[in-house]
Amino acid sequence: MVWAEEFEAAGGGEDEVARVAPPCRCGRHDARAAPGELMGRAAPEGSNVTQRNQAEHALRESEERFRLTFENAPVGMAIVALDGRFIRVNHVFCEIVGYAAEELSTLRFQDVTHPDDVGADVSLVEQLRRGEIPRYRLTKRYVHKNGTIIPVILHTSVVRDEDGEPIHYIAQVEDVTARKQAEEERERLLAQLDAERRTLQTIFDSAPIPLLLIERNGSERIIGNPRAVELTGGAAARDEYVDRLRRPDGTPIGLDEMPSSRAMRGETVPGEEIVVHRDDGSCRTFLIAAAPLRDGGGTITGAVVAGEDISPLKELERMREEWTSVIAHELRQPINAIVFKASMLATQPQCSESARHIVASAMQLSRMISDLLDISRLESRRLELSRVEVDLPALVRATVERTADATSGHPVDVDVRSSVPPLLADPGRLEQVLTNLLSNAAKYGAPETPIRIAVERRGGEVLVAVENEGKGIAPEELPRLFSRYYRTRDAKTGAAAGLGLGLYIVRGIVEAHGGRVWAESAHGTTTFRLALPLP
Repeated sequence: MVWAEEFEAAGGGEDEVARVAPPCRCGRHDARAAPGELMGRAAPEGSNVTQRNQAEHALRESEERFRLTFENAPVGMAIVALDGRFIRVNHVFCEIVGYAAEELSTLRFQDVTHPDDVGADVSLVEQLRRGEIPRYRLTKRYVHKNGTIIPVILHTSVVRDEDGEPIHYIAQVEDVTARKQAEEERERLLAQLDAERRTLQTIFDSAPIPLLLIERNGSERIIGNPRAVELTGGAAARDEYVDRLRRPDGTPIGLDEMPSSRAMRGETVPGEEIVVHRDDGSCRTFLIAAAPLRDGGGTITGAVVAGEDISPLKELERMREEWTSVIAHELRQPINAIVFKASMLATQPQCSESARHIVASAMQLSRMISDLLDISRLESRRLELSRVEVDLPALVRATVERTADATSGHPVDVDVRSSVPPLLADPGRLEQVLTNLLSNAAKYGAPETPIRIAVERRGGEVLVAVENEGKGIAPEELPRLFSRYYRTRDAKTGAAAGLGLGLYIVRGIVEAHGGRVWAESAHGTTTFRLALPLP
């Protein structure tokens, strides 16, 4: 801040200030007259008096303007003698250094200046006094009366007389404590930000998983850590490596379908399997997650993408499925032989009852093996669906007929409540779902109670409900019914055997069709509902 222009305008310039500090001198006029000239000089003498009065009035007005300007200046003002003593100060200057004007009149500017800054200030003052510089600006520190260090910006100029000799100095002082604190806080925050940035950069560079940062600033820019090369192969833009990406089923992924593109549109992608075809011809499977980056106003500025190489896990899944298939095949061979031989024995009256038990047990063991095989396929996402058009009401009625032995003792009622268009589904898998639900309804329903099946279309879905009456299911157990190996308390203590896999498989098959399944239970009535999407 350079405030001298206003100061000089109010007081008439540096010459005016020079006239204010010392006592006022008014001009003297010679009243003596030569003989014979007395009357002739009367008029001029009166004119001089008038001019003198006008000059004194103008001087008083100038002094008042100076005083008001000096005292009301928004910065500290000081008139300083050539030896450094304070001649006059305003109240702002007093507030800056904490001394009253009377106290400052006994001090020099060196006395309130920080010891480390005195040398520079004195050197500039001397250059100013010698006329080597017209004025100077200095960032320095004052020592407040209470010991506090006050940073200021000092503007100093010199007032000279008509002969060019220095009379005193004029100092303007701006307290920059708040500015200094703001600058220090800014520097602290910048240092903190830099430290955090370096920490994040270290994490980014050394992360054991591929990380991509996509910035949208006019054009799109991708920053990747070293492991990200496994994803991009060094490509600088998403469209350069999109051709290398496939879904697990081998179908290509469009640019707009990529997790990064979806994140740039504001979607959070929690995890999606993507197969990357690399330059060396090999393939790697990654689990990709992506999320949008937003500025303070919520505008999307980019996206962050993280990938985890799950190729070893996929290989383990493949090996597990292969092993499970082999084991299932090896176990089924003796089971089939047992069933065949037992069926032959059943034709003999003396062995028929025992043979039927053998066949039933062998078939139960075969179903368990099938369930374990299905679980392996579901968990490795390798459950294959042979989709065809399915008449669901007809499939429900056929399944009821084929499960008549399992539901013996429970009349089964099928209610088709509306016209149901064909589904695009795997009929074998849907029959597996219905068989499981009917078997459960009979197993846990009260004896001789009916089983009701309702089929209806609702919007873009077909709903199927299987209802039975019995003890019901506790509310806290409903959310866990479709978990692997979960059995209710009543199931564990009852006579019905099982591994707790049936409903888990039901959920997997229904979800593989894009549907959903849930259970409700109230007042002893339990209903399993499933919803399947229409094509």
